[in-house]
Amino acid sequence: MRRIILILILILVFSMAAYANGQQEVVPVRDNDGYLSVSAGDFDVRWKAEGDQLSFEITAPTTGWVSVGFDPERVMKGANFVIGYVDGDTVVAKDHYGSGTFAHKADEELGGTGDIISYDGREENGETTLQFTIPIDSGDEFDTVLTPGEVHTVLVACGPDGSDNFTKKHSKRSKVDVKL
Repeated sequence: MRRIILILILILVFSMAAYANGQQEVVPVRDNDGYLSVSAGDFDVRWKAEGDQLSFEITAPTTGWVSVGFDPERVMKGANFVIGYVDGDTVVAKDHYGSGTFAHKADEELGGTGDIISYDGREENGETTLQFTIPIDSGDEFDTVLTPGEVHTVLVACGPDGSDNFTKKHSKRSKVDVKL
C-alpha cells in the first residue's frame, strides 16, 4: 500500500512540475472585426496580422502604463516592447528593447529606430487600453520579426494606477504563447 501511495505522489509531483514549466495552450477567439483575442491573467489582448503589419490591443486593470513584449530570450532580455500610457487626451507610446534580464530601453537609445506605425489609447472604468500597429519585420535589429502563423511568446504588464510614465515598476504581469 505504501508503494502505491508513493507512486501516486510521485506522479502528482511530476505532473505539477511539468505543468509549471510549460505553458497551457491558449486557443484564441476570432471576433467580427477579424481580431484574435485571448486573456492572459488580468489582461485582454487582441491582434490581427494584415499584409506586412500587425495591429495589437492590450487592456489592463490600471490607469497607468501598459506594455506588450514579443519573444524574450530570457525574462525581458531580447524582447521587442511597445509601452504606452494615456494621460487625459494625450496618448504616449514608445518602441523599447529588452536590454537586460530586468531592463528595457528605447530602441533609439540603442542605435535603433522607433517603429510604431500608429497608436491610440483610452482610459475607462479603471482600465487602460493601448492600440498600436507595428511592422511584422521592421528591419531594426531591436525589433522581433513577427511571423503570422507561428507561435510567439507575448509578455504583458502594467504599472500601478496613475503611473503615466515609463519609470515605475510593473504592478502586474503575465505571458501567453499565441499564434499570430
